[in-house]
Amino acid sequence: MKRLTHIIICAMALSILLFGCSEEEKFTSSTSARLSFESDTIRFDTVFTTIGSSTKRFKVFNRNKDGIRISSILLASGGASGFRINVDGHSGALLTDIEILKEDSLFIFADIVSHAKNNDSPILVRDSLIFRLENGIQQQIIMEALGQDVVILKAKTITTDTQLSPARPYLIYDSLIVAPNVTLAIPEGTTLCFHQKAYLGVHGKIVCNGSLQHPITFRGDRTDKIFPYLPYDRMDAQWGGITLYSTSGDNYFNYVDIHGGNWGIDCPVSEYIGNKFTIENSIIHNVKGYGLREMYVAGNVTNSQITNAGKDCVQLIGGYLDFVHCTIAQLYPWNGEHGTALNFTNYQDSIIYPLEHAYFYNCIITGSSKDEIVGSQIENADAAFNAKFLNSLINIKLTGEESEAIQQMFASSVNEVAPFNEKNSTAKDDDVVWGKKNFKEANTDIYYYDFRLDSLSQARGIGSGEYVPYTPTDRLGKQRPTSKPDAGCYQFNEE
Repeated sequence: MKRLTHIIICAMALSILLFGCSEEEKFTSSTSARLSFESDTIRFDTVFTTIGSSTKRFKVFNRNKDGIRISSILLASGGASGFRINVDGHSGALLTDIEILKEDSLFIFADIVSHAKNNDSPILVRDSLIFRLENGIQQQIIMEALGQDVVILKAKTITTDTQLSPARPYLIYDSLIVAPNVTLAIPEGTTLCFHQKAYLGVHGKIVCNGSLQHPITFRGDRTDKIFPYLPYDRMDAQWGGITLYSTSGDNYFNYVDIHGGNWGIDCPVSEYIGNKFTIENSIIHNVKGYGLREMYVAGNVTNSQITNAGKDCVQLIGGYLDFVHCTIAQLYPWNGEHGTALNFTNYQDSIIYPLEHAYFYNCIITGSSKDEIVGSQIENADAAFNAKFLNSLINIKLTGEESEAIQQMFASSVNEVAPFNEKNSTAKDDDVVWGKKNFKEANTDIYYYDFRLDSLSQARGIGSGEYVPYTPTDRLGKQRPTSKPDAGCYQFNEE
């Protein structure tokens, strides 16, 4: 009896197994069977011609109760468009005899190496990925990309006075170096895209003269997205940065957008006697290291935004500098141990670099902490330590026990964290407008920032009209009032 029971159980198990295999291997020839696609159009971001794009992955679904046989998957252009596909490890413009089991899916990988277009403007590249099913049905997915011709520079050194052309973007590998006693002029509308770790090194002079309508852009070369909501262009550390070496001087940056690098502008100790740099109407944003770092140089910055740096947004080691109507804000999202908005000192490694003059007029210096200004003075030395904050919105924690000279540095500005320093204060964080609350948007979900002023910002109306003649309009061209302008590089706009 036990033996009979055992035989019956084995027979049932074998029947189930055979039945299951039979069901799994059944393929439909019905003309009603269709594939389903994750998207009917696969769009690539702008791709540089002759340079391979990133790879996109998408799914093809069989939602039917039986398997589907695909006779062929082919690119309509035969591959002439530059699009390439890979299915189950097989590449080519035509792939045949592919099966998708019932209620299963298939991964397809695609990229594009767009051919040169000999055109300054991006050109739409279009192809179709055609699926021909065994049942006679034909389906397709549209594939699109914008192909942009670029000027490629690899470890390029500029040895004679040169002016770039804004017609096409520049794609820079390794480095772009400006030799001593040489001027590189960059006109409005020029875009320079740097491959990972590539940088601009200036031993001579660089003149960047952009405009509000056509700024000059320094950025990384990734034009795709790391996630559907996050372009690589919003990430830091995508390229190197700009270094103004010791022999470099009289550099000019007007309407320049520098973002996404390992650093922004770095100035080592200078041999040049005179003004190291002038920065106007510009942005340095979202860098892994310092935004603007200088060691004992002369320079001036007006109507500019320096924001979100892994180290300090601005670090001054000695020197002679003026900042007028600037927004310096530290809301760096990638590392909680980031630096401050402003760090100034008159020494490094026990070497004295006199801080002869560091004045901030009608500026915003703030961030996500309650102490975004750090100053340090060498002890027991008669070295200049001359800083002043005039009609600015500042974020600094003062104890009231500082020397009279230190207190006078900040006396004419509005300290947005001042209630925390008052004795017997009951103020809480939410009672004080500070940090990101000053600005229109600081969205850490999609890493998007808009440093124009919010209606509740304490920077509104605290500036002095004395400095308006230096910057009569804000960074976006809005006229400033001659009396009580807003601090920072953006005048509040009701609209």
